[in-house]
Amino acid sequence: MNSLNFYPFIPINLLLILILLSLSVIFIGFKLKAPGNIFRATLICLIILSIANPTMVSENRENIPDTVALILDLSPSQNINNRKSLAQSSYNSIKTELEKINNLDIRLKTINGKKGSKLFEPLASMVGDISSDRVAGAIIITDGQIEDAPSILENYNFKAPVNIILTGEKEEKDRRLIIESSPRFGIVGEEIKIDIKVEDISANTPNALVTINMNDEIEQSRSIPIGEVVTITMPLERAGITSLNIEVEPGKEELTLQNNKSVIEINAIRERLKVMLVSGEPNMGLRSWRNLLNSDPSVDLVHFTILRPPNKQDLTPVGELSLIPFPSRELFQANLNDFDLIIFDQYHLRGILPQFYLKNVVEYVVNGGALLDASGPEYAGPYSLSLSPLQNILPTEPTGDIIVQEFIPIMTKDGERHPVTANLKDDINSNWGPWYRMVEGLTIAGDVLLEGPDARPLLVLNRVGQGRVAQILSDQSWVWTKSGVNKGPQADLLRRLVHWLMKEPELEENELSAKIDNDTILITKNSLNLDKKPIISTSPDNIKEEIVLEDIGRGKQIGKILSPKEGTWKFSSGNSQISLIVGNSNSSEYLDVRATDNIVKPIVSYTSGSINWVNNEKNIPQIKQIQKNKLTDNSKNIQLIKNEKYYVKNIQQSSLTPWYFVLIFSLILLFLSWYRETK
Repeated sequence: MNSLNFYPFIPINLLLILILLSLSVIFIGFKLKAPGNIFRATLICLIILSIANPTMVSENRENIPDTVALILDLSPSQNINNRKSLAQSSYNSIKTELEKINNLDIRLKTINGKKGSKLFEPLASMVGDISSDRVAGAIIITDGQIEDAPSILENYNFKAPVNIILTGEKEEKDRRLIIESSPRFGIVGEEIKIDIKVEDISANTPNALVTINMNDEIEQSRSIPIGEVVTITMPLERAGITSLNIEVEPGKEELTLQNNKSVIEINAIRERLKVMLVSGEPNMGLRSWRNLLNSDPSVDLVHFTILRPPNKQDLTPVGELSLIPFPSRELFQANLNDFDLIIFDQYHLRGILPQFYLKNVVEYVVNGGALLDASGPEYAGPYSLSLSPLQNILPTEPTGDIIVQEFIPIMTKDGERHPVTANLKDDINSNWGPWYRMVEGLTIAGDVLLEGPDARPLLVLNRVGQGRVAQILSDQSWVWTKSGVNKGPQADLLRRLVHWLMKEPELEENELSAKIDNDTILITKNSLNLDKKPIISTSPDNIKEEIVLEDIGRGKQIGKILSPKEGTWKFSSGNSQISLIVGNSNSSEYLDVRATDNIVKPIVSYTSGSINWVNNEKNIPQIKQIQKNKLTDNSKNIQLIKNEKYYVKNIQQSSLTPWYFVLIFSLILLFLSWYRETK
């Protein structure tokens, strides 16, 4: 690049004065018609020109390429109809056309959008390492369902045209289910409220049928008005994660059925666990029970120890007794159902609880309550609870014998597989401390997890109606808390017993569960009896497949599904059915899958970009490189700025008035001027 510049040898103001004086002299000379004036004028101009020092500057320039960002949106909503193939072909065609343009740096990115289509944040990072005056623009191929479109345009760090290529059809119609609000947590025993709405502008009926499935067990259907927010209520019946699968029937026109359903996970927690502990008499195990139950801040413990039965006769004056009467009516009739767990610790029939109240306990358990009986020697005697109405729910019957000898509790085969006891030992052959006394009993029903000497049942669990019962046929569990060689997992054992009685899902003996970890579905099955039958998995595409689980011992079988497809997976084994959400099934990517330009219009208008709907490969717009000041709104072409930036590699300067030329020519002009004056 060549350019002419002046570098005067004297200050510019002085040069201007000199030019003014020279022009005056030349004007006077022509006015007086002085001979040789034309030569003098030429000489003066030559001298002034040499003082101005005209210089030819030659720059060796290197063009800096403009940068354009080309983004392809392949989020799940692009799988509808032919959007994906159309987007891919448009991407290839535009990329080919961009490669034909000289001095253009093309930056490419493909967004899979598994957690929603976020395009503008990656766009800003793609050109974040270059100055804004080198950005030519951006071309985004999408269906318009974008999560991160900038709301404050002035703060968005992209100042070049944003051109949107939209796949799909204008004014598409689709039925969709919208979860307006839902809780993340709930209290067991209370109802939760969920607000839902069905939108469908193409519906020819005013109502739509919605099916609600809780934990793949409880299902109900109801007809709700289309376009209105409807509140549904569901009870939380157990602690842990409760899954609600809500689905609306297909509409007249559908783009996808993915947004006709939604999965909500609610963590059900117990507000307060109310436990009643009734000790038949003071004993060494009381401290263990109190330490266990009082260590949990969510437990409200009501504890009574019977120190004096009503039929006891001694010489103690009544006025000196400070004992309170046992509130049997309040506990076992009026407020019995308020308790979540009843523990009888070495309790026996002492005239405290009439038969009528013990019948209430039986009904309480059958209707969903929980009972734990830690039996002492009295269980084998004439005042045993087995001689009360509780015999209908207790899992053992005493023989009348009491075993008094040192023994170590032995885990049965069921105990090795049951979650309550399976992991009590890291090594099944490791040593536990001994117990010294137990009641001999016969197992009537339930699962024996621990045995005493000669395979006598020691710990038995049973389900009765909707409730649960556990029984320990010994009063010696507390010895595991002593120092020395008598150590044992007493606290863990009792804690797990309580949690199993409270129906905690992770302690269910026959339970199917699944979770997602590092893009892999981990399937776990608990079972007391090894079941080699494969489980049935149903993918989000309703493709069923058998999965053979591997037995890893201790009642657990596991299986894996690598790189699962996003959506709701279902697994079933016998009567057990569970659901698992992979990815964000309720993301905005699926809330509305209709192609739209409403989201991108503000940013396109702000940057003087363009929006073009592409329905086929022949409908791809042309690419135009233009000056920034010539950008037009509502263009049908893809507009890119032609910045024409460069850097100078080197510069060469050449003076146009070399000294020898000025000297020779000045002498010639002086001679001609003198010669003309002499004539």
